[in-house]
Amino acid sequence: MHSIGSAWSPVHESGVNAPFQRIVAAVRRKLIRAMVLVLPALLVGSVAGSAYAQPGDTADPPGVASGANEAGVTLPWPVLGLQPRMDLYPDSSQSVSVQVPSGLTATRLRGLIHAPMNIGAGYLEISDGNGKFVAAVNLPPAVPPTAVTPFDADISAAQPRASSINLSFTLRALDGADPFCGPTQRLTLSDLATVFTGIQPPVASIASFFPPVLEQVTIYAPTDAAAAEQQAVLTLVSTLARIYNPIRINISVVSRPRGTVPPPASGLSRAVVVETGPPGLSVENAGTLGAYLRVSGEGDGISDQMSLLVNGLQPLAQSVTARIDKAGSDAALAGDTVTFSQLRVGGETTFIKTSILRVGIDRTSLGRRFDHVQVHLLADYTPVQKDDAATVVIRSGDLVVYRALLDSSGRLDATFDLDSQMLGKQWIDLELALTYTPHQVCGPLMARMSFGIDPRSTLTMHRGGAPLGGFAAFPYEFSPRFLVALDGSSPNQLAYAARVVAAIARLTRTELTPQVVDLQAASNANSGALIVASSKAITQTSLNPPVSGDGSAINFALPAELRVNIDKGLGSIQAFADTSRNRSVVLVTTTGEWTLVDPLFGYIDGSVRDWSQLTGDVLAAGAGGTPTEATIRPVGNVFEPPQSGARGLVVGGVVAGVLGAIAVLAAILFSRRRRARAAGNLEN
Repeated sequence: MHSIGSAWSPVHESGVNAPFQRIVAAVRRKLIRAMVLVLPALLVGSVAGSAYAQPGDTADPPGVASGANEAGVTLPWPVLGLQPRMDLYPDSSQSVSVQVPSGLTATRLRGLIHAPMNIGAGYLEISDGNGKFVAAVNLPPAVPPTAVTPFDADISAAQPRASSINLSFTLRALDGADPFCGPTQRLTLSDLATVFTGIQPPVASIASFFPPVLEQVTIYAPTDAAAAEQQAVLTLVSTLARIYNPIRINISVVSRPRGTVPPPASGLSRAVVVETGPPGLSVENAGTLGAYLRVSGEGDGISDQMSLLVNGLQPLAQSVTARIDKAGSDAALAGDTVTFSQLRVGGETTFIKTSILRVGIDRTSLGRRFDHVQVHLLADYTPVQKDDAATVVIRSGDLVVYRALLDSSGRLDATFDLDSQMLGKQWIDLELALTYTPHQVCGPLMARMSFGIDPRSTLTMHRGGAPLGGFAAFPYEFSPRFLVALDGSSPNQLAYAARVVAAIARLTRTELTPQVVDLQAASNANSGALIVASSKAITQTSLNPPVSGDGSAINFALPAELRVNIDKGLGSIQAFADTSRNRSVVLVTTTGEWTLVDPLFGYIDGSVRDWSQLTGDVLAAGAGGTPTEATIRPVGNVFEPPQSGARGLVVGGVVAGVLGAIAVLAAILFSRRRRARAAGNLEN
């Protein structure tokens, strides 16, 4: 859920006449002019924690202690699970919670200040969660409008709470401009990062093994891993990707001979060994830089040992060893009707003129497949007085699903339906566009409107519908359990499967549970499945993927099948609906060497960085190693993002430079691709 409200914060007094308003406004303008002259001098000379934003400055500014630029660990906000960009409006605050790694102290905040919009003078005020002033950053000039200025603020005075600090950002405009009736005033911060100093202590217990901030986890599995060990590895991958969301940690799986001790991993990295053995969790070499976590058990009992982590109870294991005797789960299947409170979504705003509330609901959290939703939306708002005007317009995607005038009741009770064409495959997105136009003359004493969604609002699902195809169908089609099959034709298959599981699990906070089975079982099942197998092995099953073949002979499952000879073959990741079994499948395969698949994962992890950004139903690469997104079969109402660079090509792009004679393929698929893209847009 995201909410964007207007920035004004006027005080309302009923019965104030126009002449008095003009007197108040005149006095206010004179006071602001005085503050413009006086306040910056007070801030510069006497306030601890001041920060300065001047291009080209290298020396410590006055009032900043020497050594402010001392070495530390600098973590960009995305590493901390935060957005690196922030928009601020006068006298309207935004608060964020910054996770602090164990043993470290947040000392500085760095970023870029973009040229202020319609603000001639002012400063950025930073406070902590207790309301204590921490720092002030003077605003740079507003011209040129494209200019950016770095800033570096001392935030060491912020008081931590548990493993985080809360920071509140407030824009103070001091130029006398009217924020109520004049042009919109706004300040944009970007490239935000926090500097930490200190020394992280070695891992001493299970409770501290997975800290709030983490960059890298390497999981070591035996080269001859049995199905139960593979399942435990993938369960751990899925759990870590989910619980650290939105922090995007790097999770890798490495195969090593049994009994191998992993290399040291310290700081913001961790090492985990998963092997058959006596059941339990154990921190080996606790208190040293070589500490690692051993996860062991017999058969399916290995996966059971992850139960503490899966259920968020790891902090209670304040010892070096623990054993799960009976696995449990707090995951519960959603009923057909759920409240906004159960989904932990909602929103509120206080505004004048206009505001937008956005509510996003993860489809994975709503249980098994559905094709229709009835929304019963309740909201409370400031009663609209006579001669005032207020409206609400609700959209899902580009379609208006509800509109109404707001009245003196102060209560919105709206019921509307969302059919399959209005439902995103990963998210149900609702946008509430609000307007409020008081009849009184615009001014600083104008009352604001408050609007808040009632948590008793509900969604009622109509279960059923056809299986979904395309990358956007996942993780929804994998919830809550899915099958995994590896045909053993490559030693890296477990690592490939882990990378797919991590990419999909990052998109949801709902538990996804893999079950490793053999290829035939996964092919013939009625459950969603992730299959990693050579194209030759796939021909021995009943699966009918969009792209198939053997060696250089490639088949594209268009309405009239297209066969192409592509030297050295294709590697692909395919996401398609298996309609005969009423489920959806992700297939990692190759018609040639398995090295053809490697660039695809680099593309997802690097260029795209998000499974949800993939479009169509096929990501493929040939011998040239250029990943290309394609739509072979219609994938329904996929919300696709704007394309850039080399993205958005069709299958013809894969083979370009290999066989010029198949240019007609590019034309055919490009036409199909454009029709598929017209289905919708992905909003992040």
